[in-house]
Amino acid sequence: MNFSTLAVTVLTLALSLGAATRTCAENAPVDKQATAGQSETVTIDPDKARKLQEKTAAHTATLGSLRGDITQLSADLKQAKDEEQVVLRDHRRRKYTELRDELGKLVSNIVELESAGEETREARKVAAAVAGQVSSWLKAEINDSLALLANLDEKIKSASESDIPELRQQVTSERTAVDEQLTGLLENTDLLEQLGLDNKPDLTYLDKTLVQRAENLAARLQYLIDQRDGLRKQGIGAGDDEKKLLKEKVAALNGRVAATADNLKLTIELMSERKLDTTEYKQIVISSTGEITKEIFETQVALGLLQQWLDSGKEWIVENGPQWAFKLVIFVLILVVFSLLANIARRIVGRALASSRVHASKLLQELLASIAGKAVFLVGILIALAQLGIQIGPVLAGLGIVGFIIGFALQETLSNFAAGVMILIYRPFDVGDAVETGGISGKVKQMNLVSTTITTFDNQRVIVPNRKIWGDVIRNINAEKIRRVDMLFSIGYDDDPDLADRILHEIVDHHELALDDPPPVIRLHTLGESSVDFIVRPWVKSEDYWEAYWHITRAVKKRFDEEGISIPFPQQDMHIYTHDSESDAKGTGKLL
Repeated sequence: MNFSTLAVTVLTLALSLGAATRTCAENAPVDKQATAGQSETVTIDPDKARKLQEKTAAHTATLGSLRGDITQLSADLKQAKDEEQVVLRDHRRRKYTELRDELGKLVSNIVELESAGEETREARKVAAAVAGQVSSWLKAEINDSLALLANLDEKIKSASESDIPELRQQVTSERTAVDEQLTGLLENTDLLEQLGLDNKPDLTYLDKTLVQRAENLAARLQYLIDQRDGLRKQGIGAGDDEKKLLKEKVAALNGRVAATADNLKLTIELMSERKLDTTEYKQIVISSTGEITKEIFETQVALGLLQQWLDSGKEWIVENGPQWAFKLVIFVLILVVFSLLANIARRIVGRALASSRVHASKLLQELLASIAGKAVFLVGILIALAQLGIQIGPVLAGLGIVGFIIGFALQETLSNFAAGVMILIYRPFDVGDAVETGGISGKVKQMNLVSTTITTFDNQRVIVPNRKIWGDVIRNINAEKIRRVDMLFSIGYDDDPDLADRILHEIVDHHELALDDPPPVIRLHTLGESSVDFIVRPWVKSEDYWEAYWHITRAVKKRFDEEGISIPFPQQDMHIYTHDSESDAKGTGKLL
């Protein structure tokens, strides 16, 4: 008869005896071991108690079967080799997991039955035996796994490149197994405590193992980070092929760093449950992964990270400070030199465009000179950045992408830019010209590729977008050297038109601002409702337009007054009709 059959038989007899004496259980003395940790008895439904007893018997039988399987697998494992050994070990670990699950269920049933005053002596014995055996098995399994990990690390050092990936995969699997075993041992100590058994040796072993494992994982994590940083430094200035290979190695190291950090996180969680100090290891995890977790808000962790960063900063300054100080000096000198060269280029281009052989507008001259200066300074910036070790190619590519995004977002600004380019090319006006455009009249003060600044004749500054100017009618008042002054003078119907014509000719022909070529035009133009209108159209220099207009108008007014010629105002004749009674009767009227 095997162990599982014997256990079922004994437990069945015990449960039957417990059922027969259930009626007097409340008055009977209770065994101290059976009631360990119980402060009071809870009444339980008989049917529920019976079902719990049946489940307890089933769990006990399953535990017996699993223990037999594990014993057989352990025997087979001693004789197995290589891959077969790996398979059997994995199979036994799964059996360990099933055994712990069944043991947990059994202990839960025992506690519930004992709280109701039910007899669980035999079930408790089975649970205690299994819990003790699980403790021994787990500690042995942990030691074997740690030894195997050390062995795998030694193999990796001397293994070929083709074998390393497989060995590292075994390392990852074994570390995961250790995490599961440590978690299982901690859970088993809780079961031992619920059964009233001594769990201090297991807790002592667990604490010691957790601390050692945390130290090993932290050291390995730091080693991997140093390797990764070293590869990244090698990538600076490397060729394309070498850089690609280094990136692949860095990616592989990133995966190993993440996996090791995960193992350390789980170890930290187990240590936290055991109230062990985990500050140092939390700092290592945060600094290695860059993840912002709730642990960073712990005072000790935050202070430790701050001190760590300060120490790293001091070391960096000591190692790289002089070198970077020299690079910064070179960087500033390059910018200063190219700033001076940019000013020189701006002046040279400006003078070249201002020469009589180049017919360019002032706006275009200023724009090209500015572009020349900025282009020279941009070259200086790129050279200065190269001195700092920054790759220019990615910077230019990034600027192109950023430029595309900005251009898409600033479509209206780009339309102003395009209009500004068209204005510079076709030159409809220049700085200082009096213009009428976009509903604004005034002198052009300045212009850029986005907008034009116009000072109105009443001295208001107006900034007009270039697209509104280019899309509207542009009237350049100063575009031509001479202009025609259009004036209209009116006399009364009773005045002498010949005299008026002679006076107008005398005034215009002898006026110092009026030009002889082209000759002025003075004609009787229209017979208006209230006046006889003369047009007077002398030609003057563009800058004399308003002076000529005002002077001629004043002279005409004075001469007309002297010669008795009237300047009529609008008038209207009114006809009034009156009607008497007889006229009304006859339907006739008289005009007064």
